[in-house]
Amino acid sequence: MKKYLLIAAAAVLSLAACSQTDSFTPAKETEITFSVINHLQQTKATEGLTYPTGVPFGTLAWWTEDYWENTENPQNFVFMDNEKILYKQLTDGGPYVWAPYSAYYWTKKGYITFASYSPYTTATDAGVDGFSEVPVYDVTKGFVFNAYTIVDDTDVDLMWGNLAENCQENTNDVLDNQLTGSTDSGFTGVPTIFNHALCQLNFAFRAIGRKNPNVSAIKIEITDVDILNIDKSGTFTQNDEIRWASVHSETADYDFTPEGTFELDLIENTADNLSSTANYTSLGVSRILLPQSLVNTGDDIGETTDQLLTVSYTVKTKYESAPDTWATEEITSVVRLNNGTLTSWLDNRNITYRISINPYSTVPVTFDPAVVAWAEETSGDVNLNENDE
Repeated sequence: MKKYLLIAAAAVLSLAACSQTDSFTPAKETEITFSVINHLQQTKATEGLTYPTGVPFGTLAWWTEDYWENTENPQNFVFMDNEKILYKQLTDGGPYVWAPYSAYYWTKKGYITFASYSPYTTATDAGVDGFSEVPVYDVTKGFVFNAYTIVDDTDVDLMWGNLAENCQENTNDVLDNQLTGSTDSGFTGVPTIFNHALCQLNFAFRAIGRKNPNVSAIKIEITDVDILNIDKSGTFTQNDEIRWASVHSETADYDFTPEGTFELDLIENTADNLSSTANYTSLGVSRILLPQSLVNTGDDIGETTDQLLTVSYTVKTKYESAPDTWATEEITSVVRLNNGTLTSWLDNRNITYRISINPYSTVPVTFDPAVVAWAEETSGDVNLNENDE
């Protein structure tokens, strides 16, 4: 059965400092809520995507008496221990807000620092939703997702949030330590901006070439697209330069074949068309996958364990001599995903491979003319004297 995962392109969220005053007394029993701010980190875009209200996230938090400068471990006083944050009503008939499953209230003094991740998981969920254990936050390492595995037939968007440091009240402000371009989410609470821990993969195709004489039309139909030998398990460490350490021995294959017919008309092979990026057509299938280094060992393509792309397609040619009939050729091509220009997939990247298909070989038809040597043949002796007059 073909699997199709259509993934929203990006949503990001970082927990920000709420207040930097030295003393503050909130109103009595002010319940803690969260302000899920949206931001497109990849391009610093002004338009964000909405965090899905149906996906609870998890939060770790700790209380400090003094303003925390992020120079030592402040986690002695655990305020929230993997608390589930839900989109819910605090009172019957009240507005929906992001709030903990169990009610928490702001302290009258001191500071609270929050670290959030998504989606929420528990120890009993481990192995079902991709987590091997409940995520931990380390002051030096940041979030650590140990031995995380992409689960087949799912589109889990694993995300981590930057710290919301030294909070004292619900707010919807974004402070200097958060990502630029964030916008008001419409909620009031702990400012929260999530970053994608995984990557998203897409493909776009074009058919480009020149028609032979006596050919009236050419179409290319994509019939199957797969990627092979893809790492599916690794450990994420937020503060490492390369955040994912994957295990290339634990791999899977993924199907990107679109639903329905995916057909391309031939584009003329001109310099302008070749340089254009606007004439590719998206395959319409995306998958969230594990960031990883792409291997290029140089091994034989039929035997390698390098990450590969396989594309099966049909070249349909209509000759002027048979205007009502398509001549068809079925072809399968296999290439490495490390093509020399893209050597790795990084976290929080929406990656699109642009694929060009030429219906013909790149070798033009030429001729090697030769003349067959004359075959020697001789007659028997002809005697001209036999019939003299």
